[in-house]
This record gives sequence, structure tokens and C-alpha cells, in this order.
Amino acid sequence: MSAAEQGVRVIVDKERCVGSSTCLVVGEGNFVLDEHDRAEPTAPVTADVAAVEQAEQLCPTGAIRVVPATAQSAG
Repeated sequence: MSAAEQGVRVIVDKERCVGSSTCLVVGEGNFVLDEHDRAEPTAPVTADVAAVEQAEQLCPTGAIRVVPATAQSAG
């Protein structure tokens, strides 16, 4: 089963995130800013692989990681 079929998990490093909002623009509804203006995923797993991978690539601080949905998140 491909990543697109099973979805992906999005992990945001809150220490690296500066709240640039790039992920909100390119992530097409997969991200919001929390009360500290740091990005967080709108759902633990998404099937919108292309959008979150683009957000990962364009994040100016490299705070976003996209991993297979079956991967365990650290911490």
C-alpha cells in the first residue's frame, strides 16, 4: 500500500517553528497556528500527501516532518 493510500503523519518541531504561515498557505487546510503562533497539524494523519510534503519542503526552518502514518511519533 502506498503512502497516499494509507496517509501520512505530520510532525511539527515547535522549537524550530517561527510561525511564518507558509504551511498554512501551501498545506491547504492541513495546518493551523496554535495560541503561540506555532504550526500544528489539523489531524494526526492525512491522506493529502502532496500538500503536506510541499509544506515540509517549503518550511523556512525545516520544522515540518512527514512520515508514513504507521510511524510512531517521538515525544
